[in-house]
Amino acid sequence: MTTSAKPPTNTVPLAILFDIDGTLIDSHGAGGQALLAALRSEFGISEPVPVLLHGRTDAGIIAELLAINGLAASSENLHRLCQRYFELLPAELERRGGGVLPGVVDILASLRGLSGCHLGLLTGNMPQSAQIKLEHFGLWDCFEFGIFGDRAEHRPHLAEHAQREVNNRSGQELPSQRIILVGDTPLDVALALAMRARCLGVATGGFEVSELLAAGACRVVENLSHTADILDWIFIQTELN
Repeated sequence: MTTSAKPPTNTVPLAILFDIDGTLIDSHGAGGQALLAALRSEFGISEPVPVLLHGRTDAGIIAELLAINGLAASSENLHRLCQRYFELLPAELERRGGGVLPGVVDILASLRGLSGCHLGLLTGNMPQSAQIKLEHFGLWDCFEFGIFGDRAEHRPHLAEHAQREVNNRSGQELPSQRIILVGDTPLDVALALAMRARCLGVATGGFEVSELLAAGACRVVENLSHTADILDWIFIQTELN
């Protein structure tokens, strides 16, 4: 286990927002499979057509999933699919295994409770699926608040919601340079750029270090296991801004 750095006790207000899938956890595709299973059981579609998932919001994924499988993206169908998805997801998580990604437990433990540091989720998951996944892996209680993927069909469009939630949590209009997004896809990076926030990319979700750097991430690591080095970067950069 990597020894965590000791962050300064007089830290300026800071928000660190984590993506979930591919950043905090690897569920071995449980979410996507549960969605397809929900289409089969709720709508009787024997061979549902999948859609691209990486980095997208559930609002966009589910709307496309209904349309590509010949179903209207009506509020009724959205509700039916989501409710069945939430019902099936726990068993799918259990069946597929998966786990918390390297370094996540240590870095969250180092940041939790630190004065002026607000830990949040910024994820494409809906609130219910985010909670189901993170409770399954024992991480849900690590976070104070969240911005979820039911608010926009395109991930960069979560920027305004995220800034507002951060300001509410910190009690002030937090400068964008004191907001750090941690994510594993170019769409996480695009959201950070839309917020003018800093982005720490992690190459644990299928994208290479070079791809995340090319997308505009401020820094990219192979995983979060080098806790002390990552914390040094977070706090040194914050003090410089």
